[in-house]
Amino acid sequence: MRLASVLLCVLFSFVSAKSTLDGSSSHHVQRRDTKPKSLYAGFLLTKLQVFPTWFVSAGDNVTINCIALNDKMKYGDKVLRLTWTNMRLGNRTKKVLVSQPASAGIAYELNPVTHEHQGVYTCDDNGSLPEVVVHDWHSMLWVEDAPPKASMEVMSHNRIQFFSNEAFTLGCQLPNDNAQWKMMRFSDWRGTVTECPGQVSSDHRLSSTITPVYLDSYILYWCENPAGDRSNSLNVSIASVATVVLESPPLPVMEGEDVMLRCFLRDKKTKEIRFNLHTSYDKNNRLIDNRLGRGPFEQEGNFTLKAVTKADEGVYNCEMPGGGNSHASWLSVKARPVEE
Repeated sequence: MRLASVLLCVLFSFVSAKSTLDGSSSHHVQRRDTKPKSLYAGFLLTKLQVFPTWFVSAGDNVTINCIALNDKMKYGDKVLRLTWTNMRLGNRTKKVLVSQPASAGIAYELNPVTHEHQGVYTCDDNGSLPEVVVHDWHSMLWVEDAPPKASMEVMSHNRIQFFSNEAFTLGCQLPNDNAQWKMMRFSDWRGTVTECPGQVSSDHRLSSTITPVYLDSYILYWCENPAGDRSNSLNVSIASVATVVLESPPLPVMEGEDVMLRCFLRDKKTKEIRFNLHTSYDKNNRLIDNRLGRGPFEQEGNFTLKAVTKADEGVYNCEMPGGGNSHASWLSVKARPVEE
C-alpha cells in the first residue's frame, strides 16, 4: 500500500515540498521549482529496507539498504544518498553516511547496533539530476530500552490502524509528575520528529488526541524527557488509500491469552465503518487455514487465536471483498512470568 500511495501522489499531484499537519510543516517530496512540471524528465522512487527489522535491541546486527525502485538504467548516473538524523532532544543533527550511483544501490551495515545508531534514516539523492523529481524515503531505527521508563498505549481503540480523518487518543503513563516529559511522533512520509499536538497532563499521564490526514502512512509515537528516558513505542498506520483496517492488540499479549482479530471496512461515500462476514486473515503473507482448528471464524467475521504462544507472533493483515487489504500489524507475544 505504501508504494501505491507514492505512485498516486507522484503521478497525479506532485505534492509540494511543504505539507501541514496540526500546524507543523515538514519536508516531503523534493521539488526543483525552477521550471514548469511539464519540463521535468521524469521521477525516481527510492526505498529503504532493513534486515531484520527497524525495531532492534543493542547488540543486534542490522543492514540498511537504500535502492531505486524504477528506471535504474535511465537514471543510473543519479547518485543516491543514505543520511542519518540524530533524534536526541536539542541535537537533531544530520549526516550523510554514504553516496553511490542509483544503479548500484547502497547496503550499510551496523554491526553491532548501539543506542548511538538510533535515529531517522533517509534514502534520497544529491541533486545531480535536477530535471528528475525524486521521492525520498524515511524510516526510524528504534533501539529498545530495557525496561522503558514510561508506558505508551492507545486509549480510545484496541488497534493501531486507523482511517484518514479518524480521531484516536494516545496516552503515556509516566513514572512521576515531571512536566518535562513530551509525547513525540515520527512520520515516515515526511521524515520529521515533532511533538504531538494538544498534549494534556493529568495524574501521571500525558494524552493527545490526533486526527491523521491523507498523506500520513506509518507514524511512530513515544514519550521522552530531556534526560533521554523513553517509553515504549507505538507504530500507528493510517489507511490513506485503502478502505480496510485491522484491529489487533497494540501492545504485547501474554502467552496463554486469547487474541481476537477484527477487520473494519469504511464506505467510500458514507464513511460508515462496519464489519464484513466475508473476511480473510493472513499471517506473514500466508492465508490462515481455518481447518487447523486454531481459531474458527465467528459470526461477525472475527478471528480468534486461542491460547497464543510465541509461534503466533508475526505480521497479520486482513482482506475484504471490495475493500482490499489492510496494512500489516505486528502481534507480539511475551512469555508468562515463571511462578515461584
